[in-house]
Amino acid sequence: MIIRFIAKNIYSFKDETEFNLFPSSRTQGLQHHKVKCKDFEFLRFSAIYGANGSGKSNLIKSISLLQTLVEEGKLSSEIEDLKFKLNEDSLKSPISLGIEFIVGNNPYFYTITFNGDKILYEYLAESNKENDILVFERNFDSEIQKIEFHKDYYKTKKAKLFVDVLSEKLIQKNELLITFLSKKYPEDFKSVRSVFDWFDETLIVIKPDAKPGGIAHILDSEPEIKDFANKFIPSLNTGISEIKVEKKRFEEFYGDSDSKIKKRIIEDFKSEPNTLSILTESETGEEISLTYENDEIIAKWIITMHQNAYGNNTDFNLGQESDGTNRLIDYIPAFHGIMDGNKVLIIDELERSIHPMTIKEIIAKLALDENINGQLIFSTHESNLLDQSILRPDEIWFAQKDLDGSSKIYSLSDFKIHNTINIENGYLKGRFGGIPFLGNLKDLNW
Repeated sequence: MIIRFIAKNIYSFKDETEFNLFPSSRTQGLQHHKVKCKDFEFLRFSAIYGANGSGKSNLIKSISLLQTLVEEGKLSSEIEDLKFKLNEDSLKSPISLGIEFIVGNNPYFYTITFNGDKILYEYLAESNKENDILVFERNFDSEIQKIEFHKDYYKTKKAKLFVDVLSEKLIQKNELLITFLSKKYPEDFKSVRSVFDWFDETLIVIKPDAKPGGIAHILDSEPEIKDFANKFIPSLNTGISEIKVEKKRFEEFYGDSDSKIKKRIIEDFKSEPNTLSILTESETGEEISLTYENDEIIAKWIITMHQNAYGNNTDFNLGQESDGTNRLIDYIPAFHGIMDGNKVLIIDELERSIHPMTIKEIIAKLALDENINGQLIFSTHESNLLDQSILRPDEIWFAQKDLDGSSKIYSLSDFKIHNTINIENGYLKGRFGGIPFLGNLKDLNW
Protein backbone atom coordinates (compact mmCIF):
# COMPACT_ATOMS: atom_id res chain seq x y z
CA MET A 1 0.00 0.00 0.00
CA ILE A 2 0.98 3.60 -0.47
CA ILE A 3 2.25 5.53 2.56
CA ARG A 4 3.08 8.81 0.80
CA PHE A 5 3.80 10.31 -2.62
CA ILE A 6 5.98 13.33 -3.46
CA ALA A 7 6.01 15.37 -6.69
CA LYS A 8 7.97 18.45 -7.77
CA ASN A 9 7.92 20.47 -11.02
CA ILE A 10 5.41 18.19 -12.71
CA TYR A 11 2.08 19.25 -14.27
CA SER A 12 0.65 21.95 -11.95
CA PHE A 13 2.95 21.12 -9.00
CA LYS A 14 5.72 23.72 -8.99
CA ASP A 15 7.09 23.20 -5.47
CA GLU A 16 7.70 19.91 -3.71
CA THR A 17 4.26 18.59 -2.75
CA GLU A 18 3.50 15.64 -0.48
CA PHE A 19 0.33 13.58 -0.36
CA ASN A 20 0.33 11.09 2.50
CA LEU A 21 -1.90 8.61 4.28
CA PHE A 22 -0.64 9.16 7.82
CA PRO A 23 -3.45 9.04 10.41
CA SER A 24 -4.03 12.09 12.60
CA SER A 25 -3.96 11.65 16.37
CA ARG A 26 -7.06 13.87 16.54
CA THR A 27 -9.17 11.42 14.54
CA GLN A 28 -10.51 8.47 16.53
CA GLY A 29 -13.30 7.10 14.32
CA LEU A 30 -13.12 4.16 11.89
CA GLN A 31 -10.10 2.62 13.59
CA HIS A 32 -10.13 -0.35 11.19
CA HIS A 33 -9.06 2.04 8.39
CA LYS A 34 -5.62 2.22 10.02
CA VAL A 35 -2.94 -0.29 9.05
CA LYS A 36 0.33 -0.84 10.89
CA CYS A 37 3.47 -2.21 9.28
CA LYS A 38 6.71 -2.18 11.28
CA ASP A 39 7.35 1.48 12.22
CA PHE A 40 4.61 2.86 9.97
CA GLU A 41 0.92 3.47 10.51
CA PHE A 42 -1.17 4.55 7.53
CA LEU A 43 -4.71 4.58 6.12
CA ARG A 44 -6.61 2.39 3.64
CA PHE A 45 -8.72 5.16 2.11
CA SER A 46 -8.34 8.68 0.78
CA ALA A 47 -10.65 11.04 -1.14
CA ILE A 48 -9.27 14.08 -2.99
CA TYR A 49 -11.52 17.09 -3.63
CA GLY A 50 -10.98 20.29 -5.58
CA ALA A 51 -12.40 22.59 -8.25
CA ASN A 52 -11.88 21.85 -11.93
CA GLY A 53 -8.27 22.57 -12.79
CA SER A 54 -7.16 22.59 -9.13
CA GLY A 55 -4.67 19.75 -9.53
CA LYS A 56 -6.38 16.68 -8.06
CA SER A 57 -6.23 14.82 -11.38
CA ASN A 58 -2.62 15.96 -11.83
CA LEU A 59 -1.74 14.24 -8.56
CA ILE A 60 -3.11 10.96 -9.90
CA LYS A 61 -1.47 11.54 -13.29
CA SER A 62 1.87 12.02 -11.52
CA ILE A 63 1.51 8.66 -9.75
CA SER A 64 0.50 7.08 -13.06
CA LEU A 65 3.54 8.64 -14.77
CA LEU A 66 5.90 7.15 -12.19
CA GLN A 67 4.26 3.75 -12.68
CA THR A 68 4.66 4.01 -16.47
CA LEU A 69 8.32 5.03 -16.17
CA VAL A 70 9.07 2.02 -13.97
CA GLU A 71 7.15 -0.39 -16.22
CA GLU A 72 8.73 0.87 -19.45
CA GLY A 73 12.14 1.48 -17.92
CA LYS A 74 13.08 4.48 -20.02
CA LEU A 75 12.47 8.24 -20.23
CA SER A 76 10.60 9.44 -23.30
CA SER A 77 11.33 12.63 -25.24
CA GLU A 78 7.83 13.98 -24.54
CA ILE A 79 8.31 13.99 -20.77
CA GLU A 80 10.06 17.37 -20.86
CA ASP A 81 6.75 18.98 -21.80
CA LEU A 82 5.19 17.93 -18.48
CA LYS A 83 7.10 20.45 -16.36
CA PHE A 84 5.33 23.33 -14.59
CA LYS A 85 5.00 25.89 -17.39
CA LEU A 86 4.08 29.10 -15.57
CA ASN A 87 7.57 29.77 -14.22
CA GLU A 88 10.74 30.19 -16.31
CA ASP A 89 12.99 28.70 -13.63
CA SER A 90 10.80 25.59 -13.50
CA LEU A 91 11.30 25.00 -17.23
CA LYS A 92 15.05 24.70 -16.59
CA SER A 93 14.72 22.63 -13.42
CA PRO A 94 14.42 18.83 -13.17
CA ILE A 95 11.30 16.81 -12.34
CA SER A 96 11.26 14.77 -9.12
CA LEU A 97 8.89 11.97 -8.14
CA GLY A 98 9.00 9.82 -5.02
CA ILE A 99 6.82 7.20 -3.40
CA GLU A 100 6.86 5.29 -0.09
CA PHE A 101 4.88 2.08 -0.03
CA ILE A 102 4.55 -1.42 1.41
CA VAL A 103 5.65 -4.54 -0.47
CA GLY A 104 4.72 -7.66 1.47
CA ASN A 105 5.64 -6.62 5.00
CA ASN A 106 8.47 -4.31 4.02
CA PRO A 107 8.20 -0.53 3.53
CA TYR A 108 10.24 0.97 0.67
CA PHE A 109 10.98 4.45 -0.57
CA TYR A 110 11.76 5.01 -4.26
CA THR A 111 12.55 8.34 -5.88
CA ILE A 112 13.79 9.54 -9.24
CA THR A 113 14.92 12.96 -10.51
CA PHE A 114 15.40 13.65 -14.20
CA ASN A 115 15.83 16.47 -16.69
CA GLY A 116 15.17 15.97 -20.38
CA ASP A 117 16.32 12.46 -21.29
CA LYS A 118 18.82 12.16 -18.43
CA ILE A 119 18.26 10.59 -15.03
CA LEU A 120 20.08 12.73 -12.46
CA TYR A 121 19.27 10.73 -9.34
CA GLU A 122 17.61 7.42 -8.51
CA TYR A 123 17.27 5.86 -5.06
CA LEU A 124 15.64 2.79 -3.55
CA ALA A 125 15.79 1.89 0.13
CA GLU A 126 13.92 -0.14 2.69
CA SER A 127 12.32 2.49 4.93
CA ASN A 128 13.10 2.71 8.59
CA LYS A 129 12.22 5.48 11.02
CA GLU A 130 15.81 5.78 12.15
CA ASN A 131 18.05 4.74 9.24
CA ASP A 132 16.93 3.56 5.81
CA ILE A 133 18.54 0.36 4.51
CA LEU A 134 19.99 1.19 1.11
CA VAL A 135 19.12 -1.01 -1.85
CA PHE A 136 20.74 1.22 -4.47
CA GLU A 137 21.61 4.86 -5.08
CA ARG A 138 22.51 6.33 -8.45
CA ASN A 139 23.61 9.85 -9.34
CA PHE A 140 25.59 11.86 -11.85
CA ASP A 141 28.55 13.91 -10.75
CA SER A 142 30.23 15.97 -13.52
CA GLU A 143 28.75 13.64 -16.17
CA ILE A 144 30.17 10.60 -14.37
CA GLN A 145 27.56 8.07 -13.28
CA LYS A 146 27.96 6.58 -9.82
CA ILE A 147 25.96 3.59 -8.55
CA GLU A 148 26.14 2.31 -5.01
CA PHE A 149 24.50 -0.72 -3.41
CA HIS A 150 24.14 -1.79 0.20
CA LYS A 151 27.55 -2.54 1.73
CA ASP A 152 26.67 -6.26 2.08
CA TYR A 153 26.56 -6.53 -1.70
CA TYR A 154 30.31 -5.95 -2.05
CA LYS A 155 31.41 -9.27 -0.59
CA THR A 156 33.16 -10.52 -3.73
CA LYS A 157 35.43 -9.00 -6.35
CA LYS A 158 32.93 -10.13 -8.97
CA ALA A 159 30.20 -7.99 -7.38
CA LYS A 160 32.46 -4.93 -7.28
CA LEU A 161 33.43 -5.47 -10.91
CA PHE A 162 29.76 -5.76 -11.87
CA VAL A 163 28.96 -2.39 -10.24
CA ASP A 164 31.84 -0.74 -12.14
CA VAL A 165 30.72 -2.18 -15.47
CA LEU A 166 27.09 -1.35 -14.72
CA SER A 167 27.97 2.29 -14.04
CA GLU A 168 30.26 2.72 -17.02
CA LYS A 169 28.71 0.66 -19.79
CA LEU A 170 25.60 -1.39 -19.08
CA ILE A 171 22.94 1.17 -18.21
CA GLN A 172 22.22 4.28 -20.27
CA LYS A 173 21.49 7.72 -18.83
CA ASN A 174 17.81 7.51 -19.85
CA GLU A 175 17.22 4.00 -18.45
CA LEU A 176 15.78 3.34 -14.99
CA LEU A 177 18.03 1.19 -12.83
CA ILE A 178 15.06 -0.33 -10.99
CA THR A 179 13.67 -1.72 -14.25
CA PHE A 180 17.04 -2.77 -15.65
CA LEU A 181 17.95 -4.83 -12.58
CA SER A 182 14.52 -6.40 -12.13
CA LYS A 183 14.38 -7.59 -15.74
CA LYS A 184 18.03 -8.49 -16.37
CA TYR A 185 19.04 -9.79 -12.93
CA PRO A 186 15.85 -10.74 -11.02
CA GLU A 187 17.53 -13.48 -8.96
CA ASP A 188 20.48 -11.31 -7.95
CA PHE A 189 18.27 -8.39 -6.90
CA LYS A 190 15.13 -9.99 -5.50
CA SER A 191 14.06 -6.97 -3.45
CA VAL A 192 14.31 -4.77 -6.57
CA ARG A 193 12.21 -7.27 -8.48
CA SER A 194 9.55 -7.34 -5.75
CA VAL A 195 9.35 -3.52 -5.88
CA PHE A 196 9.04 -3.60 -9.67
CA ASP A 197 6.25 -6.18 -9.38
CA TRP A 198 4.40 -3.86 -6.97
CA PHE A 199 4.32 -1.15 -9.66
CA ASP A 200 3.44 -3.66 -12.37
CA GLU A 201 0.86 -5.84 -10.61
CA THR A 202 -0.37 -4.31 -7.33
CA LEU A 203 -0.79 -0.64 -8.25
CA ILE A 204 -3.87 0.03 -10.43
CA VAL A 205 -4.58 3.55 -11.72
CA ILE A 206 -7.93 4.10 -13.43
CA LYS A 207 -8.32 7.30 -15.45
CA PRO A 208 -11.74 8.81 -16.25
CA ASP A 209 -11.94 7.37 -19.78
CA ALA A 210 -10.22 4.06 -19.01
CA LYS A 211 -11.74 0.63 -19.61
CA PRO A 212 -10.28 -2.60 -18.22
CA GLY A 213 -10.53 -4.39 -21.59
CA GLY A 214 -11.68 -7.99 -21.89
CA ILE A 215 -14.13 -7.84 -19.00
CA ALA A 216 -16.11 -10.77 -20.45
CA HIS A 217 -12.98 -12.94 -20.52
CA ILE A 218 -12.06 -11.87 -16.98
CA LEU A 219 -15.47 -12.92 -15.64
CA ASP A 220 -15.39 -16.18 -17.62
CA SER A 221 -11.87 -17.21 -16.65
CA GLU A 222 -12.01 -16.15 -12.98
CA PRO A 223 -15.17 -17.58 -11.33
CA GLU A 224 -14.50 -15.81 -8.01
CA ILE A 225 -14.67 -12.41 -9.76
CA LYS A 226 -17.87 -13.43 -11.53
CA ASP A 227 -19.38 -14.51 -8.19
CA PHE A 228 -18.36 -11.14 -6.72
CA ALA A 229 -19.98 -9.35 -9.71
CA ASN A 230 -23.27 -11.17 -9.14
CA LYS A 231 -23.34 -10.04 -5.52
CA PHE A 232 -22.03 -6.53 -6.09
CA ILE A 233 -24.02 -5.30 -9.13
CA PRO A 234 -27.52 -6.52 -8.08
CA SER A 235 -27.04 -4.83 -4.68
CA LEU A 236 -26.74 -1.38 -6.33
CA ASN A 237 -30.32 -1.11 -7.61
CA THR A 238 -29.30 -1.07 -11.29
CA GLY A 239 -32.16 -3.41 -12.24
CA ILE A 240 -29.66 -6.17 -13.08
CA SER A 241 -30.42 -9.47 -11.37
CA GLU A 242 -27.53 -11.43 -12.88
CA ILE A 243 -24.51 -11.05 -15.16
CA LYS A 244 -23.76 -13.86 -17.62
CA VAL A 245 -21.01 -14.49 -20.15
CA GLU A 246 -22.12 -15.78 -23.55
CA LYS A 247 -19.64 -17.72 -25.73
CA LYS A 248 -19.51 -18.83 -29.35
CA ARG A 249 -16.91 -20.19 -31.75
CA PHE A 250 -15.44 -17.25 -33.67
CA GLU A 251 -16.55 -18.55 -37.08
CA GLU A 252 -20.10 -18.99 -35.81
CA PHE A 253 -20.13 -15.56 -34.13
CA TYR A 254 -18.63 -13.64 -37.05
CA GLY A 255 -20.78 -15.31 -39.73
CA ASP A 256 -20.30 -14.12 -43.29
CA SER A 257 -18.99 -10.66 -42.42
CA ASP A 258 -15.83 -9.16 -43.93
CA SER A 259 -13.70 -12.21 -44.79
CA LYS A 260 -10.42 -10.22 -44.91
CA ILE A 261 -10.77 -9.06 -41.29
CA LYS A 262 -11.87 -12.55 -40.27
CA LYS A 263 -8.83 -14.11 -41.97
CA ARG A 264 -6.43 -11.58 -40.40
CA ILE A 265 -7.79 -12.26 -36.88
CA ILE A 266 -7.38 -16.02 -37.37
CA GLU A 267 -3.79 -15.57 -38.61
CA ASP A 268 -2.96 -13.30 -35.66
CA PHE A 269 -4.15 -15.89 -33.17
CA LYS A 270 -2.17 -18.65 -34.87
CA SER A 271 1.02 -16.61 -34.51
CA GLU A 272 0.24 -15.46 -30.93
CA PRO A 273 -2.30 -17.88 -29.40
CA ASN A 274 -1.92 -16.56 -25.83
CA THR A 275 -3.11 -13.04 -26.63
CA LEU A 276 -6.48 -11.50 -25.80
CA SER A 277 -8.08 -9.53 -28.63
CA ILE A 278 -10.95 -7.06 -28.25
CA LEU A 279 -13.56 -6.14 -30.85
CA THR A 280 -15.58 -3.00 -30.11
CA GLU A 281 -19.01 -2.16 -31.53
CA SER A 282 -18.60 1.38 -32.89
CA GLU A 283 -22.03 2.76 -31.88
CA THR A 284 -22.58 1.23 -28.44
CA GLY A 285 -18.97 0.62 -27.37
CA GLU A 286 -19.88 -2.96 -26.48
CA GLU A 287 -16.85 -5.25 -26.31
CA ILE A 288 -16.31 -8.77 -27.61
CA SER A 289 -13.37 -10.66 -26.10
CA LEU A 290 -11.57 -13.10 -28.39
CA THR A 291 -9.37 -15.84 -26.90
CA TYR A 292 -7.71 -19.00 -28.21
CA GLU A 293 -8.95 -22.04 -26.29
CA ASN A 294 -8.69 -25.75 -27.15
CA ASP A 295 -7.37 -24.94 -30.64
CA GLU A 296 -10.33 -22.67 -31.38
CA ILE A 297 -10.97 -18.92 -31.30
CA ILE A 298 -13.78 -18.19 -28.86
CA ALA A 299 -15.86 -14.99 -28.78
CA LYS A 300 -17.15 -13.89 -25.36
CA TRP A 301 -19.51 -11.09 -24.40
CA ILE A 302 -21.56 -10.03 -21.39
CA ILE A 303 -25.31 -10.41 -21.07
CA THR A 304 -27.21 -8.72 -18.24
CA MET A 305 -30.40 -10.23 -16.87
CA HIS A 306 -33.40 -8.14 -15.77
CA GLN A 307 -36.56 -9.53 -14.23
CA ASN A 308 -39.78 -8.65 -16.06
CA ALA A 309 -43.15 -7.99 -14.44
CA TYR A 310 -43.77 -11.76 -14.16
CA GLY A 311 -40.49 -12.44 -12.36
CA ASN A 312 -38.83 -14.00 -15.39
CA ASN A 313 -35.32 -13.05 -16.56
CA THR A 314 -34.93 -11.08 -19.79
CA ASP A 315 -31.61 -10.73 -21.62
CA PHE A 316 -30.00 -7.36 -22.36
CA ASN A 317 -26.77 -6.58 -24.18
CA LEU A 318 -24.33 -4.20 -22.46
CA GLY A 319 -24.99 -1.69 -25.24
CA GLN A 320 -28.56 -1.42 -23.90
CA GLU A 321 -27.37 -0.52 -20.40
CA SER A 322 -26.65 3.04 -19.25
CA ASP A 323 -23.15 4.56 -19.22
CA GLY A 324 -23.24 4.46 -15.42
CA THR A 325 -24.08 0.75 -15.31
CA ASN A 326 -21.29 0.02 -17.80
CA ARG A 327 -18.90 2.02 -15.62
CA LEU A 328 -19.91 -0.04 -12.56
CA ILE A 329 -19.28 -3.28 -14.47
CA ASP A 330 -15.87 -1.95 -15.55
CA TYR A 331 -15.02 -1.42 -11.86
CA ILE A 332 -15.74 -5.06 -10.91
CA PRO A 333 -12.19 -6.51 -11.21
CA ALA A 334 -10.67 -3.48 -9.43
CA PHE A 335 -13.12 -3.50 -6.50
CA HIS A 336 -12.68 -7.26 -6.18
CA GLY A 337 -8.92 -6.66 -6.07
CA ILE A 338 -9.10 -4.39 -3.03
CA MET A 339 -11.77 -6.39 -1.18
CA ASP A 340 -10.35 -9.88 -1.60
CA GLY A 341 -6.80 -9.08 -2.73
CA ASN A 342 -4.08 -6.62 -1.82
CA LYS A 343 -4.44 -4.20 -4.73
CA VAL A 344 -3.82 -0.46 -4.46
CA LEU A 345 -6.61 1.15 -6.47
CA ILE A 346 -6.41 4.80 -7.53
CA ILE A 347 -9.40 6.19 -9.44
CA ASP A 348 -9.66 9.62 -11.05
CA GLU A 349 -13.26 10.93 -11.08
CA LEU A 350 -14.74 7.96 -9.22
CA GLU A 351 -18.33 9.13 -9.71
CA ARG A 352 -18.23 9.66 -13.49
CA SER A 353 -21.62 8.71 -15.01
CA ILE A 354 -22.75 7.15 -11.72
CA HIS A 355 -25.57 8.44 -9.49
CA PRO A 356 -24.42 10.12 -6.22
CA MET A 357 -26.41 7.73 -4.04
CA THR A 358 -24.87 4.73 -5.80
CA ILE A 359 -21.36 6.07 -5.27
CA LYS A 360 -22.07 6.67 -1.59
CA GLU A 361 -23.44 3.15 -1.24
CA ILE A 362 -20.28 1.69 -2.85
CA ILE A 363 -17.88 3.70 -0.68
CA ALA A 364 -19.90 2.90 2.44
CA LYS A 365 -19.76 -0.84 1.61
CA LEU A 366 -15.99 -0.67 1.25
CA ALA A 367 -15.31 1.71 4.13
CA LEU A 368 -17.40 -0.21 6.68
CA ASP A 369 -16.03 -3.62 5.71
CA GLU A 370 -13.47 -4.53 8.39
CA ASN A 371 -12.09 -7.38 6.28
CA ILE A 372 -11.05 -5.34 3.26
CA ASN A 373 -7.47 -6.14 2.22
CA GLY A 374 -6.49 -3.41 -0.25
CA GLN A 375 -6.34 0.37 -0.48
CA LEU A 376 -8.57 2.87 -2.31
CA ILE A 377 -7.58 6.43 -3.26
CA PHE A 378 -9.86 8.49 -5.48
CA SER A 379 -10.60 11.99 -6.71
CA THR A 380 -14.18 13.19 -6.73
CA HIS A 381 -16.57 16.14 -6.76
CA GLU A 382 -19.23 14.15 -4.92
CA SER A 383 -19.83 16.09 -1.71
CA ASN A 384 -22.14 13.50 -0.13
CA LEU A 385 -19.07 11.36 0.59
CA LEU A 386 -17.93 14.03 3.09
CA ASP A 387 -19.47 12.00 5.86
CA GLN A 388 -17.51 11.10 9.00
CA SER A 389 -19.40 7.82 9.26
CA ILE A 390 -17.63 6.49 6.14
CA LEU A 391 -14.45 8.59 5.78
CA ARG A 392 -12.13 9.94 8.46
CA PRO A 393 -11.13 13.65 8.29
CA ASP A 394 -7.48 12.61 7.79
CA GLU A 395 -8.59 10.63 4.72
CA ILE A 396 -10.04 13.73 3.02
CA TRP A 397 -7.71 15.96 0.99
CA PHE A 398 -8.25 19.18 -0.97
CA ALA A 399 -6.45 20.58 -4.00
CA GLN A 400 -6.37 24.30 -4.72
CA LYS A 401 -4.53 26.65 -7.07
CA ASP A 402 -2.25 29.40 -5.73
CA LEU A 403 -2.06 32.87 -7.28
CA ASP A 404 0.97 31.76 -9.33
CA GLY A 405 -1.08 28.94 -10.89
CA SER A 406 0.60 26.13 -8.94
CA SER A 407 -1.36 23.47 -7.09
CA LYS A 408 -1.32 22.93 -3.34
CA ILE A 409 -2.85 19.99 -1.49
CA TYR A 410 -3.77 19.73 2.18
CA SER A 411 -5.73 17.46 4.48
CA LEU A 412 -9.00 18.18 6.25
CA SER A 413 -7.24 17.09 9.44
CA ASP A 414 -5.26 20.37 9.22
CA PHE A 415 -8.48 22.04 10.43
CA LYS A 416 -9.84 21.67 13.94
CA ILE A 417 -13.21 20.03 13.46
CA HIS A 418 -15.52 18.21 15.86
CA ASN A 419 -16.46 14.62 15.14
CA THR A 420 -20.13 15.62 14.83
CA ILE A 421 -19.68 18.49 12.37
CA ASN A 422 -21.36 18.31 8.95
CA ILE A 423 -18.29 18.36 6.70
CA GLU A 424 -20.33 18.52 3.49
CA ASN A 425 -22.06 21.78 4.48
CA GLY A 426 -18.77 23.33 5.55
CA TYR A 427 -17.10 22.32 2.29
CA LEU A 428 -19.88 23.69 0.09
CA LYS A 429 -19.76 26.99 2.00
CA GLY A 430 -16.03 27.24 1.27
CA ARG A 431 -14.84 26.74 4.84
CA PHE A 432 -12.10 24.29 3.81
CA GLY A 433 -11.28 25.66 0.35
CA GLY A 434 -11.00 23.31 -2.61
CA ILE A 435 -14.06 24.79 -4.38
CA PRO A 436 -14.33 27.03 -7.48
CA PHE A 437 -14.46 30.81 -7.03
CA LEU A 438 -17.27 31.85 -9.35
CA GLY A 439 -17.80 35.27 -10.86
CA ASN A 440 -21.14 37.05 -10.58
CA LEU A 441 -23.15 35.61 -13.45
CA LYS A 442 -25.48 38.64 -13.44
CA ASP A 443 -22.53 40.74 -14.54
CA LEU A 444 -22.31 38.47 -17.59
CA ASN A 445 -26.02 39.05 -18.34
CA TRP A 446 -26.83 35.40 -17.60
